[in-house]
Amino acid sequence: MIKLLSSFSKPSLLTLAALTLALGLQALRAQTQCPAMNATMEGTYVMSGSGTIVGVGAIASVGVVTYDGQGNGLGTSTTVVNGATSRGTVPGTFTVNRDCTGSKTFGSGPSATHFDFVITPDGSKITWIVTDPGVIMTGTATRMR
Repeated sequence: MIKLLSSFSKPSLLTLAALTLALGLQALRAQTQCPAMNATMEGTYVMSGSGTIVGVGAIASVGVVTYDGQGNGLGTSTTVVNGATSRGTVPGTFTVNRDCTGSKTFGSGPSATHFDFVITPDGSKITWIVTDPGVIMTGTATRMR
């Protein structure tokens, strides 16, 4: 074994060590990713979020969102914008990427709300942010069991 190792140059050993480290990190990363992709986000989640609509005022929302694991969702929420309350149910679509990030849209047309999110690999918690211009809002959703 020593004879075999001595036949390698130092740069070759460094390359081998770097490759071993990279493969180890890739294996670790694979364990924390979402290989099931959309199927990761399935079930009923309790959601809450808050923030500001620029030029309008504060916004807060609570509700229940059900995802089918195939890219579709249905959200029922109560939202308060600058003191005015509204309630409703809105369909949505979503995509979960292999790295557990994703995007979703609820509603359609000019009234649609767009989100980016990160979901835990087991699908139990979603942390989201609204990406529409003029809206600063973040929140979480926790899957009910």
